[in-house]
Amino acid sequence: MKDKISIFLYNIFRFLLQKLPAAAGRYLGKLIAYLAYFITPSRREHSRLNLKGALNLNDQESKELIKEVYENLGYNFAEFLMEDAFSQEDIDKMVDFNGLEHLDQALKEGNGVIIYTGHFGNWELLGAVLAIKGYPINSIARKQNNSLFDKKINEIRRGIGIGIIPKGLAVRQAFKKLKNKQIVAILGDQDARDHGWKLNFFGRDASTYAGAVQFAKRTGAPIVPMFFHRQAWLKHKLKVYEARKINKNASESELKEELQSLLNLTEKEIRENPADWMWLHKRWKTYS
Repeated sequence: MKDKISIFLYNIFRFLLQKLPAAAGRYLGKLIAYLAYFITPSRREHSRLNLKGALNLNDQESKELIKEVYENLGYNFAEFLMEDAFSQEDIDKMVDFNGLEHLDQALKEGNGVIIYTGHFGNWELLGAVLAIKGYPINSIARKQNNSLFDKKINEIRRGIGIGIIPKGLAVRQAFKKLKNKQIVAILGDQDARDHGWKLNFFGRDASTYAGAVQFAKRTGAPIVPMFFHRQAWLKHKLKVYEARKINKNASESELKEELQSLLNLTEKEIRENPADWMWLHKRWKTYS
């Protein structure tokens, strides 16, 4: 029943967003955020604990910030359902690009590029932005529990030109894409359970995926850190940092040091724009 309701709402929201002016999607996004906020009390509570532990916020401060996080997620979903209708002209109006030349320079080296990013702003739209601008972008995606919903969202992604790498096949397909001089985007800010390395994140032990630095070592592909921040409805800022290279002879301790540096950069971005990050994740679950 839950899956059927999800698909029903998906179809209704997509139909409305295709018929209404783009500006009206803002109100639909707020409605989605409102509904999500009230039907997920356990996620709200987990977010509160995350904020208390990471930013030392009190209950009232946490409550206000969590509402902003949900609003961003509501906007994200509404923008995602619209993104296959965006033109390159639309993208250039919506996004303030900072440092995109670093990605261009990294691609010229001919070894493919690993984008290191996280669940910032509308991270789904980030892939669409790059695809619409002509970049050969591929994203490692977890399969959704609802198979029909999974099929529908992947139709939108592929329709824009985003290559989908199923998480279970990530290693083999990611190497193939990088060998073909393409881009592989990795979201490196989730709990990696027993598959990750124990690193420091907001002063706490956190299991962290090592894929970005391991792929870079084995393929020679540079890592380009990139973070997508929301400014408003249909307004975003893309921050692209200089490429980082991993020596093919790097030791595990050197790889951990590089990954910690990327995690530190992620933490810096979160501290500057805390409402942009996905605090609903159980980021510290493995070592809590």
